Amino acid sequence: MYVDSWGRKPTLVAGAIGMAACHYIIAAIVASFSDDWPNHQGAGWAAVVMVWLFVIQFGYSWGPCAWIVVAEIWPMSNRPYGIALGASSNWMNNFIVGQVTPDMLEHMKYGTYIFFGTFTILGAAFIFFFFPETKGLTLEEMDTLFGSIGMAEREQERWREVHAEVGLPELLRQAGVYNSDDDHIAGDHMEKPVLDEKHHEEEKATA
Repeated sequence: MYVDSWGRKPTLVAGAIGMAACHYIIAAIVASFSDDWPNHQGAGWAAVVMVWLFVIQFGYSWGPCAWIVVAEIWPMSNRPYGIALGASSNWMNNFIVGQVTPDMLEHMKYGTYIFFGTFTILGAAFIFFFFPETKGLTLEEMDTLFGSIGMAEREQERWREVHAEVGLPELLRQAGVYNSDDDHIAGDHMEKPVLDEKHHEEEKATA
């Protein structure tokens, strides 16, 4: 609903800054009141609210948008491997964070939140300075951004050859979906079918 309007970079940067702010606020609260929580219940609830806000910041930004980016920056031929690499890296790091955080909270206390907040800020800086905006780009434009010029065109040509080999274009023309020998389907770059005159007339008559 919003990533295609805002763009990937603003969504990721805003979410990272919001998450880091929540980390730092929790760190300040814990550092100030952790020795006497019973007498500072309001501060405790404020820390809880910051955790909820952290989840919200993550939920609209890095939660969904990171998967969008991982899926769209890879060429079609390497996309399954790229997504698999991104997913395995994500869950491996989740596992590591889950294992080390209890010990960090025990020994570093509020420093744990400063640690993760700082890494979140570094993530925002990486996206801002090094990651190109990919909103609305075609596969060919992605190739240019990431230094793989011509790969999308070669993949489209390969898809055309595969479709021609199995007779898909001819079947579509016989079905009246395509009315030109130039029409083709290429991977996820599927061109919009061109209806022939008969179909246009039928649609007008139906309307």
